[in-house]
Amino acid sequence: MNNVFELLKKDETLKGIIEKEGKIELSKSTDYFVSLVEAMIYQQISWKAAKTIYEKYKKLFPNEKISPKEHIKLNENVLQSVGISRQKRTYLDNLAEKFIDKTIKPEKFDQMTDEEIITELVQIKGIGRWTAQMFLIFSLAREDVFAPDDLGLRRAIMLLYGFNELPKPKELEKFAERWKPYRTYGFSLSLEIRTKTLSSGCIKDKNKKRNKFESKNSQFAYCLL
Repeated sequence: MNNVFELLKKDETLKGIIEKEGKIELSKSTDYFVSLVEAMIYQQISWKAAKTIYEKYKKLFPNEKISPKEHIKLNENVLQSVGISRQKRTYLDNLAEKFIDKTIKPEKFDQMTDEEIITELVQIKGIGRWTAQMFLIFSLAREDVFAPDDLGLRRAIMLLYGFNELPKPKELEKFAERWKPYRTYGFSLSLEIRTKTLSSGCIKDKNKKRNKFESKNSQFAYCLL
């Protein structure tokens, strides 16, 4: 773990973030079906709305234990009543079926490469490359995953590193080479600090042209809004 952060600290911006906020650890999910269900529900709607829907969805299950077999028992009206759209209901039903009929074999994931897992997951309706990448990061704790299409990441990098405009995905791919083979940590740190800044407030200084963490004693240097 120390080797990870020693490498990342060569990036002066990440060094400031790590010194101020501390190190982060990746954790694996214990239930891959639940992780993918949650990812699907959170797609393309606000975090607040998705959280409300997901909490209501969980309450549909005995002891709030989500499972493919129990999901299949839920009819369309019940799912609609908790706010799940028709399209997402179709996606969730399909996902549950893939787990039940063993089209998805999560027990094999540990022996598969990142790209092999992405290729398998994107065959499922409702799962695109971004969702598969989030699964690799937040459920499988893979260390070298980078999602250049993530809008939150693009905004975070633009403001933390002083880009004049939103960097394009290909630009981000090249930019993130500095973090290899631990790009997941750079991705997560950038998003985490942007989220914390937006939620807790920050210093606004219109005379500053870029946003960064300058030292371990610095406060949130500039506003990320």
